[in-house]
Amino acid sequence: MDMRRNAFLGYLIAEVIVILAVMALFRGIPDRQIAATLAGVLFVALPVIMMVLEYRRAELSQFVWFVVVMQFWTLFALPILGIRLMNWGVPFEQLSFIGIPGPVLHQWSSKSYMLMMAATVWSWWKVNREKA
Repeated sequence: MDMRRNAFLGYLIAEVIVILAVMALFRGIPDRQIAATLAGVLFVALPVIMMVLEYRRAELSQFVWFVVVMQFWTLFALPILGIRLMNWGVPFEQLSFIGIPGPVLHQWSSKSYMLMMAATVWSWWKVNREKA
């Protein structure tokens, strides 16, 4: 079994790297609003890149994975970055999206990101099993 051919391992590594990069941004950039905006850009860009690569590679063969990635992107990454950019200078704690306070949205986004990572692990395992 050649694990290099399983794209989901690459996606999982990218997901972990984004977490590490976000931690580095908050440690290295004193302005939390700038750090959070750059982190938001990473969280918006990563799912798009993964979905485009996966669609080009195998179309919708891992449909559940696409749905899970899409839910993170549409329900959390885009709204959080959007409310930050549209309310520049306003503390995140004071922001909300469709009535959901920013901090609550952020808590749920973390759970959603973990779900996305779990779906990536599951797809990685599933593809490896199908190849065996």
